Amino acid sequence: MSSSDTNINLNDLKNQLEAIEEQCPSSSLVIYVPMQEHEQFFNDLCQIYLDAPSRERWLIRDAVADKKGILNCLLGYVYESAKRVRATRDRRWLQIGLAAAAIQKGGYDPRDFLLALAELYVTAEEVGLDPKSEFEALGGGIPANFHTHAVVRSRRKRPR
Repeated sequence: MSSSDTNINLNDLKNQLEAIEEQCPSSSLVIYVPMQEHEQFFNDLCQIYLDAPSRERWLIRDAVADKKGILNCLLGYVYESAKRVRATRDRRWLQIGLAAAAIQKGGYDPRDFLLALAELYVTAEEVGLDPKSEFEALGGGIPANFHTHAVVRSRRKRPR
């Protein structure tokens, strides 16, 4: 899917984010997934991010940087993507989850960010996908050598 196949216009992204931000809850105690009516927007946003050159990726990250509700929902979308990886074994959900994480870039809470990334990483491993190359290819604030990170090792020890 290319950017032209999605519902997000990069030129109008800030206006769309403002409208959705007003409806996205934000709490330091709860991680929210996007509401059903916004799920396609978040999916499209992640797809555009995956297809975008680095300058446009930076613009997307910058556009969400001060939107706590959007950042919270992006973090929730990483967890939602992990669930979908488990259910479908589809690498595309791994990529979408990584895009959500890269857009969010730890901007909500860096500790929650690392926990969500670990969940996505280990879930991909558990269903037989090799997440290492996907994590390394995306970058965007995702720690280098994430597969060796303590939070990943800890998550691997927890049974699912």
